[in-house]
Amino acid sequence: MNTAQAVLLGILQGLTEFLPVSSSGHLVLARRLFGSSVESPVALDVMLHVGTLLAVLVYFRADLLRLLLALGGGDSTDRRQLGLLALATLPIVVVGLLFAQPVEAAFSSPAVVGLCLLITACMLAWAARLPAGSRGADDMRPLDALVIGALQAVAVLPGISRAGATVTAGLGRGLDRDLAARFAFLLSIPAILGAVVFKLDELVNLLDTSFTPVLAGVAASAVTGWLAIAIMMRVIRRGRLLPFALYCMIAGSLGLYLGVMTGGG
Repeated sequence: MNTAQAVLLGILQGLTEFLPVSSSGHLVLARRLFGSSVESPVALDVMLHVGTLLAVLVYFRADLLRLLLALGGGDSTDRRQLGLLALATLPIVVVGLLFAQPVEAAFSSPAVVGLCLLITACMLAWAARLPAGSRGADDMRPLDALVIGALQAVAVLPGISRAGATVTAGLGRGLDRDLAARFAFLLSIPAILGAVVFKLDELVNLLDTSFTPVLAGVAASAVTGWLAIAIMMRVIRRGRLLPFALYCMIAGSLGLYLGVMTGGG
């Protein structure tokens, strides 16, 4: 993998992590379409996710500061929000511990990615038809967090959009659009950190062999990730998810073609 390939993958990761079209699914399809020689593709995906983690930390820095202050006894709403984020993280921890191998195997199958993208398309089409919710942070309950967290856990499969799944879950629970978006994006922080810890050995090896390309990819991912968050916050507030559903339908069909028609698995 050269630096140009890493930058292109980083741009792709940054744009698709927060737009509801599945970054991991796009990375799988991009490697199949254009080729990218890397010994640990999942480790590379995790490193590129570090770039989007930086984007979240910068974009939501005010929210994160309030949550950190809540650890020392700040606002009661912020303390509840922090607890709900922790609760919503539990499902993906369970999935990561119990199903790591079959999930990783899915990253080598464009057909699985295609099918999952079609599922994402259906989710987004349903979410686009939902009326605007009215429940704010004070109205959010543990069951809401668990439902959102469960959908995030399903989104470990490449092709199931994490942003799309968690936002859809929040909207389906009647949360107002701004809260559904913010909670979904903040929830990505422990998920990405967990993936980094889980793949730490492979990440170290990857950096040893491809430090400059990986660093360039992470930087590209961070910049485009920040832009994607800004775009997506507007999209969710306006309820305009249908174009992304149509896009996922097209991309999913391409994935199925690559996997089934070309014998790519």
